[in-house]
Amino acid sequence: MSDARVLHFFGGKGGVGKTTLAAAYALRLADDAPKEKVLLVSLDPVGSLTDLLNKKLSAKPTKLEAETGEAPKESKPEPKGKAKAAKGKGEGGLWAMELEPAALLKPFLAKYQPALQKAAVKGTHLSEEDLGKLYSQATPGLEELLGLLHVVELAESGEFDRVVLDTAPTSHTLRLFDMAVGLRKFLGLVKAGAERAASGKGKKAAAAPSEEQLFLEEFSGRAEKLLAQLKDPARTAFHLVALAEPVPEAQTRMYFAQLRERGIPVVEVVVNQVEDKEGCPACLGRRGLQAPHVRKYQALDKNVPVHLVGKREVAPRGLEAMKVFAQEWASGKETKALEFAAAEGPPALVRAPSMPPIAAPPLPPTRLIFFVGQGGVGKSSCAAAAAVTLTEKEGPVLLISTDPAHSLSDVLQSRLTDVETQVKGTKGLYARELDMAGWFSNLRKRWKEKAEKAFEGAPKTGNEVPTDLLLFRNLLDAAPPGIDELAAMSCLTDALVQERFKRIVVDGAPMVSSMRVVELAETAKGWFTALHGVLSKYKSKGLGELADDMAAFLKHIARFEAALASPNESRFVVVTRGEELAGARSERLVEYLKERKLQVERVLVNRVGPKADCARCENRRKNELNAAKVIEKKIGLPVTVAPALGRHPAGLRELKAFRTAWYALSATAKTKAA
Repeated sequence: MSDARVLHFFGGKGGVGKTTLAAAYALRLADDAPKEKVLLVSLDPVGSLTDLLNKKLSAKPTKLEAETGEAPKESKPEPKGKAKAAKGKGEGGLWAMELEPAALLKPFLAKYQPALQKAAVKGTHLSEEDLGKLYSQATPGLEELLGLLHVVELAESGEFDRVVLDTAPTSHTLRLFDMAVGLRKFLGLVKAGAERAASGKGKKAAAAPSEEQLFLEEFSGRAEKLLAQLKDPARTAFHLVALAEPVPEAQTRMYFAQLRERGIPVVEVVVNQVEDKEGCPACLGRRGLQAPHVRKYQALDKNVPVHLVGKREVAPRGLEAMKVFAQEWASGKETKALEFAAAEGPPALVRAPSMPPIAAPPLPPTRLIFFVGQGGVGKSSCAAAAAVTLTEKEGPVLLISTDPAHSLSDVLQSRLTDVETQVKGTKGLYARELDMAGWFSNLRKRWKEKAEKAFEGAPKTGNEVPTDLLLFRNLLDAAPPGIDELAAMSCLTDALVQERFKRIVVDGAPMVSSMRVVELAETAKGWFTALHGVLSKYKSKGLGELADDMAAFLKHIARFEAALASPNESRFVVVTRGEELAGARSERLVEYLKERKLQVERVLVNRVGPKADCARCENRRKNELNAAKVIEKKIGLPVTVAPALGRHPAGLRELKAFRTAWYALSATAKTKAA
C-alpha cells in the first residue's frame, strides 16, 4: 500500500464482486494513510455503490463516516494548491461518489458542437453547413469519457490523493478506454480538414487560432493526457477481479490479454468467492471445481500475483461491515488459508438437479426472447438451455450471443463463429457468436470504397484531399461511440426478416450493454437520418450508393424498433441471483424496460441450491429463496427458479436437464412447462 499510484481500477466480468472489492480496497488505502484523501468512484451506471454502502450517493464526493445518525457530509472542493495543506488538519479519509455523466455532457456540448460546426469547411461536394451537421452527430456516448476525464482531473488537481474506480463490465470498460483513441482520430480528422482548407488561403492560414479551435485542441489534449496516464505503471494500477468458474475464467483471460494489448498495467488478479476447506462433500466438491481455474489464473503471468478472497455466507453490506471485510482482506491471511493443494480437483460425480415442485411456465410465444441481466448471473446457460428445449419442441431455433465477451461456445461445448452453425446433436438448433469488430471493419471497408468511387478525379493524397472525402473515408470515426453495437441490431433484424427460425433466443451482453442496445436504435436513427439527408442532396454527384446504404440502415432500425415494441415479437427474461445486491439491480432493469414499454416476461433467479442435510448448504438455499421472494414481491412479476447443479451446465444433455428442472417460485394456474 506504499506505492505512489493514484488511479486504481477494479474491473472484470459482471457479477464477480468488483464493487465490493473496490470499496474494501479504498477503505484499506484510507486506513493505511489517515491523512490522505481517498475517493471511491463508481463508473458503472447501475448504481451498485449506493446499494453496497446503504448510502445514497450523488455526483458530488460525499465523506463516508461511521454510523452516527448524522447525514453524510458533502466535500467542498479545495482550491488548487490548498488541498495538500488541508490534510494536516484531519481532512483525510474516504469519500465516495456515483458519476452522473449526463450532467457533465450538457455544458460541454454547449461549446463542443458549435466548435465542430465552425471547424467545418467546404468540400468538393458538401457545404460547410452539411459537414457541420455530420460533425455534430458524433456526440452521443461522450458522457462516459467526460466522466472518466472528470475523475482523473480531480486526482490531478490535488483535491484527492488516491482514486479507486469501480468499473462497468468487461466490454463496456474496454470501449471506454478505446473512446479516447477514437476521439483523437475524429478530432484529428476535423483538424486535418480545416488545415487543408486553410493551406489554400495563403496568409490567412497564419492567423491566430479561434476560440473554438483552441477549445477542440484543449479537449484533444485532455484525451491524450488520459491515454498516457492509463498506460503509466507508476500512476495507474488495474486490479483484475475474477471468479473460479469456467465462463468468468475464459473472459478474465481474454480481458487480461486485451488490457495488455492496450498497455494498461495489471497489478494483480483477485479471485473472489473461493470456498474454504470445511463442510460436507458437496461443499468440498464446490471447492474442487474451483481448483483448475485458480491454477490457470496463476499461470497467466508469474509477475502478476493471484490473491484469493473467501466466499462469505452473508455478503458485507453497509460501511461498518465493509470495514471488517477490508481489514480481513488486508491481513493477507485469507489467501494463504485458501491455497489449493496439488491433489485438489473437481469431484468425479456431479449431483443431478432435484425434480421441480411446481412446473415452470412455458417460454413466451414470441419470436425474439432476450435473456438479460447483470453479468455473472448465468444468462448464457439459461439462454442456451431455453434454446435446446425449444428446438426439441418447436423446430428451428437461432441462439445468438450479442455479448462481445462470448460464452456460448463454452456452454454448448461447440466451436461457434460469426456464421450460423448447426449445433452437433440437434436437428434444428443453430448458434452464432457475433463478431462485432469484424462486422464493423467490413462496414468501414465498404464505405471507404464507395467514398473513393464518388470522388473519382479528386486528389487522394497530400494537402489537396477534399475535406468531405476525408470524412467519408473515415465515416465510422465520426460515428457516435458504441455504434459498433449496431451489428447486433442489424443481425437480429436480418434473422427476423428471413423467417428461417421460429424462435430467436438472444444471449445479451451484461446489463449496461443490454440497455445500450435498446437505446442504440434512437442514437443510430439520428446519425443515419442526418447522413441520409445530406447524402441525398448529392446523389447525382456520385454519393447515391452511400445514401442507399443509409436508407437501408434506417429501414433496419425501424424494423428493430417495431419488433421491440410488439409483445408478439419480443419479450425479455431478466436473469438474476438470489442475492440482495443482484435483486436491487434487477429491480432497476425491470423498471427501465417497463418505462420503454418493453414486455418483461418474467424474472429467472438462477443457481438456487438444492435441499441439503448440511447446515451451511441449507442456510445458503434459504437465503437465496428468501431473496427470490423479495424480488417477486417488489417487482410484481412471476419468478422462475433455476437450480444450482454440481457444476455449471455444459453440453446438450446437461442443458436439457437444467431447463426441465426450472420451477415457479409461487404456485400459478396449471401450466405445462416448455
